[in-house]
Amino acid sequence: MKRNLLKALFFTGAGFILLQHTASAQVSLTGQLRTRTELRDGQGTLPAQDAKASVFTSQRTRLNLGYNASKYRVFVSVQDVRVWGSDQSTISNLEGSKLFLHQAWGEMILSDSATINVENLSIKAGRQEIMYDDSRLLGNLDWLQQARRHDAIVLKFSHKGWAADAGFAFNQNHGKDTPGKSGNIYNGTPTAPVVPGTNGIGMMYKSMQYLYAAKTMKYGKVTGLLFKDDFQKTQTIDGMITPVAGVNSRITIGGAVFSKVSDKIGFNAAAYYQGNNDRVGNTLDAYNLTADASYSSGKFTTNPGFDYLSGNNTTKQSSVNHRFDPLYGTPHKFWGFMDYFYVADPFGVDGNLTRSPGLVDYFIRNKFKASDKLIVALDLHEFYAANKIADSEVNPTGSTGSDRRLGTELDLVLNYSLLKNVNIEAGYATIFATDKLNVLKAPAKTKQDRGQWAYLMLNFTPDFLAKN
Repeated sequence: MKRNLLKALFFTGAGFILLQHTASAQVSLTGQLRTRTELRDGQGTLPAQDAKASVFTSQRTRLNLGYNASKYRVFVSVQDVRVWGSDQSTISNLEGSKLFLHQAWGEMILSDSATINVENLSIKAGRQEIMYDDSRLLGNLDWLQQARRHDAIVLKFSHKGWAADAGFAFNQNHGKDTPGKSGNIYNGTPTAPVVPGTNGIGMMYKSMQYLYAAKTMKYGKVTGLLFKDDFQKTQTIDGMITPVAGVNSRITIGGAVFSKVSDKIGFNAAAYYQGNNDRVGNTLDAYNLTADASYSSGKFTTNPGFDYLSGNNTTKQSSVNHRFDPLYGTPHKFWGFMDYFYVADPFGVDGNLTRSPGLVDYFIRNKFKASDKLIVALDLHEFYAANKIADSEVNPTGSTGSDRRLGTELDLVLNYSLLKNVNIEAGYATIFATDKLNVLKAPAKTKQDRGQWAYLMLNFTPDFLAKN
């Protein structure tokens, strides 16, 4: 009943806006219907010896309404995400709401020729996607059907090739003063069977603040990021992990260069440092280095490079955490489509996130535009641990030896445009793992040395107001 009422209100409001204001302002109404059928046989983690492959279809249905006036903008995106067949005759409370707001924000324009003479100065508030650069640390994670969004306020500035954003967020569990409970104690770990984030962190931030700056020039762009996220402190009380007053603050700082040397050659590089404290209060000292080059010749592009994400020496006990966390980016884009690294399923000795050795990824990405409608991509990854790997968590002083190689992954994607707003995509990925990767993935102790995954995705992106 609640869901039907929400739908009715939304469509009524959308229709009213379209009828009343189309003549005086710019209105957009777009959508997306994306179905993805997947075959999983070791996607995310190595399969157990007796594991059987699974097949399922998930669907994202999204409706986007935008309204642009001279002094402000409003955007609302409602989406429904579900697995085909998951609905029962009586819906369990554990399933949660399947219809929810993906985005709902308003942006007020503070600059124009009569007031502040800059290209843009605005304040954007509400539920929104936050994306910068190549989505390494901050991205919308669009591959995931649910995608990623933040409840935040962002001050935005741009003028003559310069851009700067300042963002702020403050999360609460409720908006009432409950007797016996502090309204500022935030439980970032939900009671429902879900894992917040996509990097195995398992906890939402209490608050976050960031400053992003960029300068666009003739041959590329230089960017800088200062990001702080604060996590509610916890204590074990009566055997249960309980949030208490205070926060542990993590600080990430760094920058990137995106350059185009010529029409055929490009070069990108980035370096980020993470310090202060991790989410549980340990001293944090970690970093991420990456560089890649690209060469385009006609229809073919090749893109070799490497990623280095620091980690812990798992054969030694330490109070300092050297594991770099890629914040709220898009791991699926960078570290293999099999999603073995920095996704919801953590990697570390016996699957323990705090005992992660970090990652070194040597990659070469290749793309071939076979025609105006067909694009073929083939990526190759060679994975290594960035630090020593212990035999097991119960034997942390043991070592699997000096060899840190984790495995080789191959990713193949074919994307074909059927119509202007309809495309079909098929992919296949496989990883050939070493025994070192077996140690780093949980829970099964005896696993197969190969995982594979395939998908077929049909994507409709209609523009309901466009002229045919």
